Amino acid sequence: MAVVVCFAFALPETETQKINVVIDAGHGGKDFGAKHDDFLEKDIVASIAQKVKELNDDKEVVIHFTRNEDEFQQLTDRVETINNIKPDLVLSLHINMTGKSDKSGMEFYIGQDVAQNQKSKEYAAKLSAAMSDRFEVAPVKEAKFYILKNTEVPGVLFEMGFLSNENDRQYLTSQDGQKEIASRIVNFLKEIE
Repeated sequence: MAVVVCFAFALPETETQKINVVIDAGHGGKDFGAKHDDFLEKDIVASIAQKVKELNDDKEVVIHFTRNEDEFQQLTDRVETINNIKPDLVLSLHINMTGKSDKSGMEFYIGQDVAQNQKSKEYAAKLSAAMSDRFEVAPVKEAKFYILKNTEVPGVLFEMGFLSNENDRQYLTSQDGQKEIASRIVNFLKEIE
């Protein structure tokens, strides 16, 4: 008589790892950022950041903000907030301005000579690709911006268009335009989980 012995092994449940992201809505309070007529960079980036918050329905993507109100914060305070949270990514939102009204499109910057340069470059390339089918996108650049230079995590500074360009300005100040940019940011964040 043969005896058959079966062993059943339960595989451990794998938890989906959450991704933590800090959205840094540039400027605020007395620091307007770029300005064209009544349009202020600080208001536009805050509105887009708020839309990112509203559109994010993925519980695995946890979003933190360096500011939730129209308040001025020193860059040192922003960096301290980011480094205390230790997110997987910091995304700093900005709007460009130049004396050349024909210059338009989006730009992406990563820190120059920083330890997390490679991961930042990967994130910037993915976000750029998420925008490139709809917008004019410049190649990813390196810069010594304070936030990128002093945070201890991968970071991308995202210039979402030019306030000095009429077409960009109309898009950036419209509810539909802001919602589309926010939606593409949210989709990008879901992809990097």
